[in-house]
Amino acid sequence: MMYLKFILPFFLLLSNFVSSQKDYEKGYIITNQNEMLIGYVKDRKQHPFGKLYKKIRFKSKLRKRKYGPNQILGYKQGSRTYESLWVDVSAHLINEKYKSIPNQGEKEFLRIVVKGHLTYYEREFTYPDSDYIDHISLFKRAGEDSFIRVTQGVFGLRKRSLRTYFKDCPELVKKIEEGKLKTPSEVATFYNACKSKKPKFKR
Repeated sequence: MMYLKFILPFFLLLSNFVSSQKDYEKGYIITNQNEMLIGYVKDRKQHPFGKLYKKIRFKSKLRKRKYGPNQILGYKQGSRTYESLWVDVSAHLINEKYKSIPNQGEKEFLRIVVKGHLTYYEREFTYPDSDYIDHISLFKRAGEDSFIRVTQGVFGLRKRSLRTYFKDCPELVKKIEEGKLKTPSEVATFYNACKSKKPKFKR
């Protein structure tokens, strides 16, 4: 019994150490000076008691530090890539409006799912009463300061909003209405292809 009294705390400490190390994945950070530093990144605590960190953990042979959205331009952890953007959320009737204007709101790490003229971002969050991590799907066109929310819970794509937003690509609107494009990734990929088509010259 005396043996167990001393050995049990050791294994608990070892277990906590291993748990804290296993969530690190290969990746990199992009500093505000646009320098890439390669190492290992951890941005969340896994289940149980999961949560998103306000500051990511980064370690390499030369450093071990925490970085918030104001301190770096972005990072990659494993297969996930994130960009630091200003996010300003305001209530508008029954909807929320999302903008990205320098020095308005707060800087956040948004996950990049599709990158292009139109970028598909996921704004991740943790529910207050659980450790479940969810996200809000957002689109943002290059050169614009507004995001548009893409989905509405279990109802899928917000077709009415997307119909207006993509009026410059009628073919895309038609496919959304017909249910041929069902996910934000499919919509973003199709739109970027639509905008990259070179105009045909009339003879």
